[in-house]
Amino acid sequence: MDAAQKQAVMALATDFMGGKTTAPQFYQGLTSTIATAVGCSRASLWRYGSALRDRVECLDLYDSGDHAHHAGAVLSEDDFAPYFEAMRRDNMIVASDARNHPATSCFTELYFQPNGIYSLLDVGLSVGGQPFGLFCCEQVTDIKNWTDKDVEFLKAVGTLCGMALKKVV
Repeated sequence: MDAAQKQAVMALATDFMGGKTTAPQFYQGLTSTIATAVGCSRASLWRYGSALRDRVECLDLYDSGDHAHHAGAVLSEDDFAPYFEAMRRDNMIVASDARNHPATSCFTELYFQPNGIYSLLDVGLSVGGQPFGLFCCEQVTDIKNWTDKDVEFLKAVGTLCGMALKKVV
């Protein structure tokens, strides 16, 4: 993470903790910053719905194609078991070819194909030592080969935002 990116993330977190922005504004700032920094089509922030980590709710999804933010989608282990098992086990999924990856191919018909998604990178984040949710990056139109730098960036954003996210736990 370069200095400008770190400064941008810290400013978002500081403004949120100081009451200068709302939670949705904070989430929108994070997801658009992530999409730009990683160079992906879509970036989102999801929160686990239970301690079992068997359900996630989208707090914000930024789509750089139409510069729009969306929220509220819910995904359940009942529908996508391999994905949830992998996230609990590894706290990360690096799926450049997401439609054929063992943990993410379960999304192909219902989610990837309708949205034109080919690549997925999910990195879990914790708040106060407890699993909170995850950051998700998606690439549409073609396959994106995720790098260690992309993974480290998402981990760093999670660390920098941990205190701010404590506010919503």
